Amino acid sequence: MYRGAIICVDDERSVLISLRDQLNRILLDRNYKIELAESGREALELLAELNEEGIDVPLIICDHLMPDIEGVDLLKQIQGLYPEMLKILLTGLAELDDIVRAVNEASLYRYIPKPWDQADLELTVREALRSYERDCLLEAQNRDLQREIGERRQAETLLLESEARLESILNSLEDVIWSATADDLQLLYLNPAAAQVYGRSTQDFFASNRLWQRDVVHPDDRALRESFLELLRQEGHRGVEYRILRPDGEVRWLSDRARVIKNDRGQVLRIDGIIYDITDRRRAEEKLAYDALHDGLTNLPNRTLFMQRVEAALQQVQQGPSQPFAVLFIDLDRFKLVNDSLGHAWGDQFLIAIAEKLRQCLRPCDTVARLGGDEFTILLDNSQANADTIQIANRILSTLEKPVRLGDRYLFTSASIGIAFSHSRYAQASELLRDADIAMYRAKSSGRGRYAIFDQDMHAETLQLLQIENDLRTALEQGHFSLYYQPIVNLANGSLAGFESLVRWHHPHRGVIMPSEFIPIAEDTGLIVALGEWVLRQSCQQLYNWQQQYPQPSQDLIISVNLAGQQLQETNLVAVIDQILIDTGLDGRCLKLELTESTLVENVEAIVKTLTYLRDRHIQLSIDDFGTGYSSLSYLHRFPVSTLKIDRAFVEQMMGDGENFEIIRTIRALAQSLGMKVVAEGIETPEQLARLTSLGCELGQGYYFSKPVTAAEAEVMIAQALPWRDYQPAGQTPAGQTPAGQIPAGQTIDPREANNLLQHPTSERSSPAGSAA
Repeated sequence: MYRGAIICVDDERSVLISLRDQLNRILLDRNYKIELAESGREALELLAELNEEGIDVPLIICDHLMPDIEGVDLLKQIQGLYPEMLKILLTGLAELDDIVRAVNEASLYRYIPKPWDQADLELTVREALRSYERDCLLEAQNRDLQREIGERRQAETLLLESEARLESILNSLEDVIWSATADDLQLLYLNPAAAQVYGRSTQDFFASNRLWQRDVVHPDDRALRESFLELLRQEGHRGVEYRILRPDGEVRWLSDRARVIKNDRGQVLRIDGIIYDITDRRRAEEKLAYDALHDGLTNLPNRTLFMQRVEAALQQVQQGPSQPFAVLFIDLDRFKLVNDSLGHAWGDQFLIAIAEKLRQCLRPCDTVARLGGDEFTILLDNSQANADTIQIANRILSTLEKPVRLGDRYLFTSASIGIAFSHSRYAQASELLRDADIAMYRAKSSGRGRYAIFDQDMHAETLQLLQIENDLRTALEQGHFSLYYQPIVNLANGSLAGFESLVRWHHPHRGVIMPSEFIPIAEDTGLIVALGEWVLRQSCQQLYNWQQQYPQPSQDLIISVNLAGQQLQETNLVAVIDQILIDTGLDGRCLKLELTESTLVENVEAIVKTLTYLRDRHIQLSIDDFGTGYSSLSYLHRFPVSTLKIDRAFVEQMMGDGENFEIIRTIRALAQSLGMKVVAEGIETPEQLARLTSLGCELGQGYYFSKPVTAAEAEVMIAQALPWRDYQPAGQTPAGQTPAGQIPAGQTIDPREANNLLQHPTSERSSPAGSAA
């Protein structure tokens, strides 16, 4: 026996069949007959027949556009005939005016766009039927109520019916309704929703009051619920949230709200309560809390959670004797190269793999966290001895040196680790992390791929570096820098080929500070860009001034200026150099920019483009300290460079080390094959000069020729315009004598005779000057 019929109206038979099949599946448990009509007229006839047969039609689903009667007009007629019927309009046009008219004139329940979504159709139909049934129920209740008012003699019967209806409502709720005695909480009532929430039948709870009061509650929350019941008896109403254990082992969160029920005389009758399943809400809250304390990429604890755990460990140390601990600060070496060369997606996968490697190196009681980027920290809890921590640090270093396989690639890295041990002098966790960070930078500056243990001297050095940084900013603002110039000599004839500009910092309290001390800080803080631009501008202006004062001897001189990696990354670098050349008047042919190998391997395509722009302006380009960096020979031919500078380390050891001599020979041969010149740095002895000349090195510089000199001293060299063998620094060599370390005038440099002709000027010999900006 059908509960009723649902009519579907559409002029397309295939749509009706599809709609009927879906409704049959949706309403399989509701026992409704699906009737079909292919026109508005047929629908009206069908309604009349069903009405005559006494078959209830709670819902009609009608297409909008039909040939005989449009859907809105049909629904309007049905509204006049059967106002209680719910109406759903199917439309592929979604014309707002038609929908508004259908709502206003035909009391449209809802419209569904065509083609419809099955889930949307199911939800809408079920809601419509529930609404219709609810309205029918309310109407029935109203009729019953009127009958109750009119028929007092049937009051008892009507009361029973009312209770039955209430029971029906309670049975239909998804929330648990319970009632129990106030003294011992013996259950009096429990609605069927308990079976869905607890996974147990209501009979189980009535059979065992212990199950209801205690056993079903999560062991960790039983004391909480017992406290809730005690306070409930005292206060009259109370609420609590706790967990339960279902028979299948699932843990669910409940919100229990209850009230003590009393009669008119204030006597306690019972306790009534309602229980809501809040599992989804609590899981969402737990996820938010987890996300707030964990790194989204690696799922490791983040800085906040790590600092909380270090703070807890530190408080134990401060409160009395406890187990010592250590904090490790880990920074991956050259991780930026992975991101820049392969992209951030590969970089992220690489970090995930590194995080897993770190987990495997630690004990369950330890904590590894990711602070951000390629920085990780570790809390080694209960570290009994420094040797234990060092052993773990070495294990981490060894593990991270092994390649990481991602797809068909193998990626290599190393790490620098800073270690800070717990001590009572630490007041805050941030101090421990700071000192571990300081130690990490010491490890990185000592060569990377190693660890360093913090001591107080490191802290003092860090404070000094901070002071240098502040002073450096002041020096830039107040102009405390000056340039020195080291001659570059043509080894074939001893003539002056140019100068390399070297920056010096004249500190108001510490005197002259060499570049090796402040250039790394300038690079770390980004001040190198402004400082480098100042050096470039001053160098170009100085050479232009010399050209104006000494046009003949200075016309072929080149000024070499070091270009920092950060400058090379600046998008406006070419425009800045153009403006400097315009402002100073210097021809671009007289400028040579020196770049280190390490700056050329990052973002190769962009760098090649920038260097090509500079070459098109006839600016010469040189690779500084060649052979010590990370350049790839496959890239070298792509860079529009004209000169390779052999690092002083190879020159210093070439006499006693055949390997270094062969490296220099190889660099010279490589440069010759690529049409480049070679400049040898750090020449300090005649023996070095002779061997370099024998290899065909075109240019050289070093303390053998001259230390870096002031602009005034360089001007003397230019003014004399003498080959280097004839150059006589003022006041150092008596007239008519050959200066020490120089070839007598009129002789050419022959490598086979150079050792006899050249003597080293020992009065000028010292360690090489600092780097340029």
